[in-house]
Amino acid sequence: MIVSINGKIVDEKHACIPVTSDAFLFGYSVFETIRTYNHKVFRLNDHLARLYVSADVVGMKPEWSFKKTYRAVADALEKNPHKEAKIRVILTRKDLIVTVEKHSPKPAKFYKDGITLVTYLGKRNTPRAKILSDTFCYLAKQHAKRCGAVEALLVDPKSYVRECAYSNIFWVNDGKLNTTNKDILYGITRDTVIELSGKCHFDGIKYKSLLRADEIFITQTSGGLIPVVEIDGHKIGTGKPGPATKKLMDAFAHLVKGETGK
Repeated sequence: MIVSINGKIVDEKHACIPVTSDAFLFGYSVFETIRTYNHKVFRLNDHLARLYVSADVVGMKPEWSFKKTYRAVADALEKNPHKEAKIRVILTRKDLIVTVEKHSPKPAKFYKDGITLVTYLGKRNTPRAKILSDTFCYLAKQHAKRCGAVEALLVDPKSYVRECAYSNIFWVNDGKLNTTNKDILYGITRDTVIELSGKCHFDGIKYKSLLRADEIFITQTSGGLIPVVEIDGHKIGTGKPGPATKKLMDAFAHLVKGETGK
């Protein structure tokens, strides 16, 4: 792992921040997870813009500017020995931490056969901000793992579907693509899919209605588009990745292979 602390590359074993930092004492920090495709960083400007939006949402005034953060990420990536990399950028009031490590792709069967979700009641405490101390999402993900599922679907107390623990969710009915805008984190891959689709509807949906969708898929930085074929034991559509999902998967794959510098 390549580690940069406040713009300086340091040995992983000696990388540290002060124990008096708000990030350590209260988890007061924001972050972004970014990845490369074909050795190029995917939508770095957009990821860093969201990083600073997150900081603004939680009232943080970081000492590190956007320009300096961009430079620190670029410097760390110059040391990257991996074919494809995962980049983590953590911003506190005083410190900037950048890590670069090997990207581990999702299993091919996820894309070929689809994945399963299980529900987890509630929503993230600060949906608009990507905060490091989000124990709620961590617990939701662990619940999904214990249930043998890949991801946790977050459903609020009024039964409205929000997002997943670490991904956004889309559904298709009668050929129309849908997602929700309410109380979620706007994912960068999510935004890309909306752009590729040409048209997306943003009406909310309740859990029981979601189970009747023709197709469902999730989007995330690490995995791109991943079809969902089962939720809580209920088969979605035909139980296989649907045509609309496959079409968007192909469009996304074409984009990241040919336009990763965008």
